[in-house]
Amino acid sequence: MLSVRNLHVKIDELSILKGVDLDVADGESLVILGGSGTGKSVLLKSILGLIPKQRGTVTINGVDIDNVTKDEREKVLSRVGMLFQGGALFDSLTIWENIAFGLIHGQGMDPGAAQKIAFDVMQQVDLERRTAFLHPDSLSGGMRKRVGLARALASKPKIIFFDEPTTGLDPITSNIVNGLIVRTVKCSEIGAITITHDLDSLRQIADRVAFLFDGKIIWTGSVQGMDNTENPYIRQFIDAKTTGPLTDRNAR
Repeated sequence: MLSVRNLHVKIDELSILKGVDLDVADGESLVILGGSGTGKSVLLKSILGLIPKQRGTVTINGVDIDNVTKDEREKVLSRVGMLFQGGALFDSLTIWENIAFGLIHGQGMDPGAAQKIAFDVMQQVDLERRTAFLHPDSLSGGMRKRVGLARALASKPKIIFFDEPTTGLDPITSNIVNGLIVRTVKCSEIGAITITHDLDSLRQIADRVAFLFDGKIIWTGSVQGMDNTENPYIRQFIDAKTTGPLTDRNAR
């Protein structure tokens, strides 16, 4: 579903990504781990084309998005969903209008038809119909995450990105959101990439784990493989040690 090869990204002449390679299959949930400032969010935004890359290829559903027309590229990217860390909801719009925003303003869909889709995806993420005409400032953090997920699902994506989906949520609400992610990916056979620091969430949602360090994916494997590996970078991260190769500049 998604293939990234030799991805290089610079921001203000600072190299952030230095040759990232990764793949995601249909119905697979890949979680990207890494310390703060290692480029996880930059990676997602570069795949989406929000941050330009210097080198590399991004192939989505078999299409190299840099070697097609603008219309073809937009068509491919319209099947990519994104759940932003802070929700990124429009406070001036109602919940259903937020969910249907891309359908109406991006795809030119009739508002009545878009509203019906919004109601359908609200049901998928366990949002009650009565919340459709509320505004985001009246919702809890967990409900705002559900609205963000519903908006990401409205376009029937083939792949979806989750940027720290449980940040700021209590443990119970985090478990609920994680359950929704698992259900969404498996039932719809959607490829998923999640970036998170939450190891509990990772263990619930990941089929495979990739570790990003110094601009490259330095390790990939299963959750069990992560827990059992002797890789010093992974061990330092999951054991939360303050000393080791992640914090030793000479190890880079």
